[in-house]
Amino acid sequence: MALARTPKRDCTIPSGRCISARVAGARERILNAAEARLLAGGPVSLVLDAVAADAGVSKGGLLYHFASKEALVAGLCRRMLERFDADLDALSGSDAAPAGAWTRAYLASTVTDDGKPADNSARLMAGILATLGRDSAHLEEVRERFASWHARLEADGIDETTATVVGLAADGLWLSALLGLPPLDVETAREVIRALREMTRA
Repeated sequence: MALARTPKRDCTIPSGRCISARVAGARERILNAAEARLLAGGPVSLVLDAVAADAGVSKGGLLYHFASKEALVAGLCRRMLERFDADLDALSGSDAAPAGAWTRAYLASTVTDDGKPADNSARLMAGILATLGRDSAHLEEVRERFASWHARLEADGIDETTATVVGLAADGLWLSALLGLPPLDVETAREVIRALREMTRA
């Protein structure tokens, strides 16, 4: 009797579960489409039918992965956090000086040398907050990650207060962009970032 062939599966998903490459790819396309719409037009443009069309899936296919708009935005939030964690690990791991490496990685992953957000995360978070609301239970993961990041800052092999100051300064510049506050002029911002970086090497 011929045995049915088991479909090849991708087992590289962080959760450890084997998910077919096709299903995983559809999920990423949906998240990419939702992120593009949220960044371009804000929460009002995040219409599930439109997201599904942009991702090349049916609305039913979208709902298979994300049962609601809230679940979809929560998925965007989780992916944003995972990307930030990956950046932190990559940058800190490639730093030749272990002491302060994670603090420097946090600074570089959060803001550029010009003091602007290092990626589109501030704009994306603004859209997430506008969609979910600041009291959403989904944002608890953000709070937990934030606490864990700052705990690692304090255990980075340099003065704990110094590491905390650098982390809070990076957070402040990032939050300024999220809130649309007037940015520092480029020259001042570069001096601030340079000073913060030097603090991690003292």
